[in-house]
Amino acid sequence: MLTEGWDANNVTQVFGLRAFTSQLLCEQVVGRGLRRMNYTLDENGMLPAEYVDVYGIPFEVIPVKKKGKGPTPPPPPSTLVQAMKEREHLRIEFPRVEGYVFDVKSRIKAGVGGLKEITVDPGKEPTKVVVKGTVSYKIGFPTRLGPGHDVYQDRNPFHETKRVKEIIFEISKRITNALKNKDKFQWQAREILFPQVLSIAKRYIEEKVTFIDAKPNEMALEKYIQLIVERLLAAIEPDTSEGEAPLLPIIERFRPKGSTSEVLFRTVRRAHSTLKSHVSHVVTDNKSWEHTVAFYLEDNSNVISYVKNDHLDFSIPYDFLGVRHYYYPDFMIRCKTRDGELMVILEVKGYESEQDRQKKTAAERWVKAANYHGGYGRWELVECKDPRSLNKVLDGLFR
Repeated sequence: MLTEGWDANNVTQVFGLRAFTSQLLCEQVVGRGLRRMNYTLDENGMLPAEYVDVYGIPFEVIPVKKKGKGPTPPPPPSTLVQAMKEREHLRIEFPRVEGYVFDVKSRIKAGVGGLKEITVDPGKEPTKVVVKGTVSYKIGFPTRLGPGHDVYQDRNPFHETKRVKEIIFEISKRITNALKNKDKFQWQAREILFPQVLSIAKRYIEEKVTFIDAKPNEMALEKYIQLIVERLLAAIEPDTSEGEAPLLPIIERFRPKGSTSEVLFRTVRRAHSTLKSHVSHVVTDNKSWEHTVAFYLEDNSNVISYVKNDHLDFSIPYDFLGVRHYYYPDFMIRCKTRDGELMVILEVKGYESEQDRQKKTAAERWVKAANYHGGYGRWELVECKDPRSLNKVLDGLFR
C-alpha cells in the first residue's frame, strides 16, 4: 500500500512487516510518513516540528533528527473557519476576472491626475560607483584601503546618448504596439493612436515622475521605461464619450463567480469571531490592524456585511517589470449608500512601493471594467492609510 502511490498527510506511524532488500524502497516507504500536516509559521517564522515513528525498518543512511526526551507536544488548537448557513443573507459575490476586452478604434483616454507617481531615486537604483585597482592578492571583499587612486564611474556617457524626447517616443511606441498589433489592418489605428499616447505619456512624465538627485535621462533605463509603460497601459481605456466600446472584463469560463459560500478551512492562526460576515471568523496574520479593521467594520452602521480576502481566491491580475502577478486585496465590503448597495474593495496600506502603486492602478482598472459590465453590482476601490480613520472613509461613501 505504501509503495503504490498512496498519499496522505496524516501518517504518523509506519510499521514494517518485512525486511527490504532495497534501501531506496525503504526510504520511499518512510517518506510516506514525512508529509507535513501543518504549514502555518510560528512567531519566529519557522514551521513547527513534526515527527513520524518508524518500526521494524532498518534506516541508517539518511541522518534523522532524534526525538526529544519526553512526550511529543500536542498540536496547537485549530479553528474551523466556514460560511455560516444562517447568515446566507450576508453573502458576498464577486466576478473572477482573467483579463480585459480592449477594442479601441480611434479614441483613448487616461486619468493621469489620479495615477500614482514614479520616483527616480539613486537610493534605489545607484547612478554612481567608486572603483579602485587591486594590488597583489587579497582575500575577502574589495575595499578602498591601500595604494592607488579612487575612480568614479557614472552613467554620464549613457545619458549623453539618450535624450528625453527620444525616451518619451520609445515609451509611446511600446504602449501603441501593446494596444494594437503590427497587423496590416491595424496600421491606420496605430497612426491615430500614437499622437494620443504621446500626449498622455508627456503629461504623465511632467506631472507624475519625480527625480531625486538624478537627471531626467535616467528614465532611459529599462527598469523605469517598463514601470511607466505598465502604469499607463493599466490606466488607458477607450473614450466612451467619443463612441468607443467600454472596457469590459474577461470572466473565467468555468468559474465565472466567486462567493463567500465556498469558504471552509482550518487554521491555527489567531481567529476572531464575526457577526456581520457570512464567514464565521476573521483570521489575522500577527497584524493588529486586521483585527482593528474588522472591529470598525462590525461597528459601522453603513456596513451590511464584509469578509477578509482569505481562501476566497479573489485576485486582480497586473504586470510589474514584465512579469504577470496577482494582487489580493485585504477586505471586501457591502455598504449602504443613497443609491443602493455598493461593493467596496478595501486596501489598508502604509508604506507604498512601486509595485504597490501598480497594484492600485490595476485595481482601478478592474473596478471600471466590472462597473461597465453591470452584472456584478457597483464597485469602488477604497484605500485607507490608518485603520482608525476607517469610519470616516466609509461614511464618506454614504452619499
